[in-house]
Amino acid sequence: MERAMSPLEAIWTARPPAEAREGLSLTRIVGAAIEVADTDGLGAVSMSRVAKSLGFTTMSLYRHVANKEELILHMQDAAVGPPPADLVTGQDWRADLGRWSWAAVRKLRDHPWILQTLSMFGPPATPNQLSWFEYGLRALGPTPLGENEKVSAILLIQAHSFADLTFHTAGSATAVADGDPYETLFTRIIDPKRFPALTAAFSGGGFASTDNPEADRDWLYEFGLQRILDGVQVLVEQRRSGES
Repeated sequence: MERAMSPLEAIWTARPPAEAREGLSLTRIVGAAIEVADTDGLGAVSMSRVAKSLGFTTMSLYRHVANKEELILHMQDAAVGPPPADLVTGQDWRADLGRWSWAAVRKLRDHPWILQTLSMFGPPATPNQLSWFEYGLRALGPTPLGENEKVSAILLIQAHSFADLTFHTAGSATAVADGDPYETLFTRIIDPKRFPALTAAFSGGGFASTDNPEADRDWLYEFGLQRILDGVQVLVEQRRSGES
């Protein structure tokens, strides 16, 4: 008896779609599903809703995708897309890795539901996702880091990118009482004797934001990214000097 193909195997063995039957193709189905997720979140994606948005019956989708799990993996892969061919130059590992990081986090910001798919399916495993990982490792290729150190550095940057998405989503969903900015509210209500460091941070502008939330978000991401790269650079220099 022939073993059924897993959703992940289906992603890796998928061929470029032939001429769409009855105007329906895997590409159209995945594109419509991504539109639903971008608009209403991953939870809104269902085979029936995608079929309805395309003007077809739910059963017609199953000629192109086996189930919802496989559809979500296709969405995950299509949403990130392949990395730009010129993303890594090989001239400066730090500049390459910084450029790679920003390109990757922008993909996440465009499709924040991707983070949910990672919690469903585990580490990156689709062709395009692994291509991004490949390019990150290539950026570190000119360094003397060990392979485990390169992988760990990429995972650390990815964790920083996921945090950007998580904190932004949480912040957007949090309503502060009376419409007060976060730092203003807590400056009024916390006990400075119990929270002296926090009081200093709030009153000293540690949580202050500007009238441009996206610029604030970019600054915070770049600050964290550069601190990570600072740490990687220290390790690179240690390896070059022969330190263990």
